[in-house]
Order: sequence, then C-alpha cells, then structure tokens
Amino acid sequence: MKFFDTNVLVYVADIRDPRKQRIAEDLVMTALDSDGFLISEQVLNEFSSIALSKLKISKDAIKEYLQVFRGIPTATFPDHVAERGLDIAERYQLQFYDSLLLATAEANGCSEFLSEDLNDGQVCCGMKVVNPFKASP
Repeated sequence: MKFFDTNVLVYVADIRDPRKQRIAEDLVMTALDSDGFLISEQVLNEFSSIALSKLKISKDAIKEYLQVFRGIPTATFPDHVAERGLDIAERYQLQFYDSLLLATAEANGCSEFLSEDLNDGQVCCGMKVVNPFKASP
C-alpha cells in the first residue's frame, strides 16, 4: 500500500511545474484505477489550504479536485495518532503534521510514503519514503 503526501495532490493543481504536474496526474490516475493507494482527510485538508492560499485556486475548483481525489481510498484515522505522531516527530526530527501523516500511513499498513518533503529512500516507521518527483540521473 502506498500513501500520498499532500504535495502529490498539490502538484496536480499546480501549473507552474509541468513535469511535476504530469507525474502527479499519472500517480492520481493510477490510484483511481487500481487498489494499493491511500490518502487521508488530513491530506485533503492540507491540499485545500495550499490551493486556496498559495495557488489561489477558486473554492469551486478546489471542490472539483476534492471530488476527484475522493475516488482514492481514505485511510482510517487511528486512535492515539497524535501521540504516535509526537513519537515519530521526535525520533526522526520531523514536523508534527508530517509525522501525523506517517502515523496514519503506518497504522493503515502502508509500505511506501510518496513525498517530496522527506528524504528519498529513507525508511520511517517501516515505510520507504519515495520521492516520485526526483529527477532521474
């Protein structure tokens, strides 16, 4: 199971980097057409906030993106996720909200965490961090 970090969804809506947008669109299309991918409500909330504040996308357009993204299965929100997030933040020296996403992905049995924000190849909580936007050598 692969878990999408917020930046994957943000790049779907961000026209400033066509290469990353294409990669993000392909990932989302794959997730919509197959099993094996998860998002969370936190990811959808963060996407909405970034789309409003940084991308300046209209609320109606954001709702359309959310409707599409809701076609990807949503991870269950585990009990005590805040406590686990605090432990993860301390252990890996990460921001709290990134750690909450890792805790959610971990609780849902994910093996990969797709993110541009964490170190590509790093293993956190038994999950491999994969940066899908990393340029090939």
